[in-house]
Amino acid sequence: MQSAINNRRFNRTNVSERSRSGAPVKKLSPLRLAKCRSSDDDKPQVPQQSALEKTIRRKQQEIEGVLTEMGMEAVDERLQNSVQSPAVPPYRLSQLIEQMAVQGKAVLVYEVARTEKLNSSTELAKFAKLLVDLGVDAVAVKTDSGDTPEGLRDLWSVAQAVRVPVIGRDWLIHPYQVNGKGTSIMSSFSAAIGLDAPVEVVNLREVEILAQSGVVFYAINVSVGLSLSLPGFAQDMAHGILGELPFGAISIVGCKTIEEASKARQSGADALLIKHELVQESADNPRDMLSQLQFLTCGDD
Repeated sequence: MQSAINNRRFNRTNVSERSRSGAPVKKLSPLRLAKCRSSDDDKPQVPQQSALEKTIRRKQQEIEGVLTEMGMEAVDERLQNSVQSPAVPPYRLSQLIEQMAVQGKAVLVYEVARTEKLNSSTELAKFAKLLVDLGVDAVAVKTDSGDTPEGLRDLWSVAQAVRVPVIGRDWLIHPYQVNGKGTSIMSSFSAAIGLDAPVEVVNLREVEILAQSGVVFYAINVSVGLSLSLPGFAQDMAHGILGELPFGAISIVGCKTIEEASKARQSGADALLIKHELVQESADNPRDMLSQLQFLTCGDD
């Protein structure tokens, strides 16, 4: 920065017709001026944050605000109370996956979120109930503040409206959010209070590390999309990861198309998260798409 300032001062002095002593000086050519100006304007480019980085940063700020407002003593007390009052019955989604695996079926989890039409917790709960009445096995509710102003209210309303397993889809970076240091602790804490907590992985190295920590429920292509712009890349990556999961592990794979759902099931996915985008495509007539998904994913072949 100091050298850039000095360069600008040097240029302003030397483009004068005469020096202070009156002696003539040579003008800089237009080309040299352009080069000088170009070098002056060259500044380090700050890399743009990805959508994922922005989301994580926003979530960190939200949690920091909550923790500051509550105070650490109150946070610790709430966490301890949660462990003393676990969910009843516990692990509803993973239990359902195990039951349906015996029948050779994949669990279909429909992801729901607020839209212009579904603009309240009540409307969202009605839509979720419609899906369940048609035969959806479980529901995932998007609760991040980027998707709804009332995430917990949406989750509660849907859970009260249906009798199937309901999970919240959010970015979890602190045990307070599932009412600490790293994913394994988050997973362990969720297990301690009877909640299913699929841990998302994007490569085999992450699977290896998490398996050593005792993680048994893995998510693929759910929030962090395997979205490299190559035909079939996401499906191939998911296939490779599914084939390397620890023995006895269970999996859920996010799908934005019926083709992705079919390929994920063929690769061995135990549950399919039908993403909000695909759910909305058939919102006016969900029965047909559900029937198609059930047909494509009802067996191992």
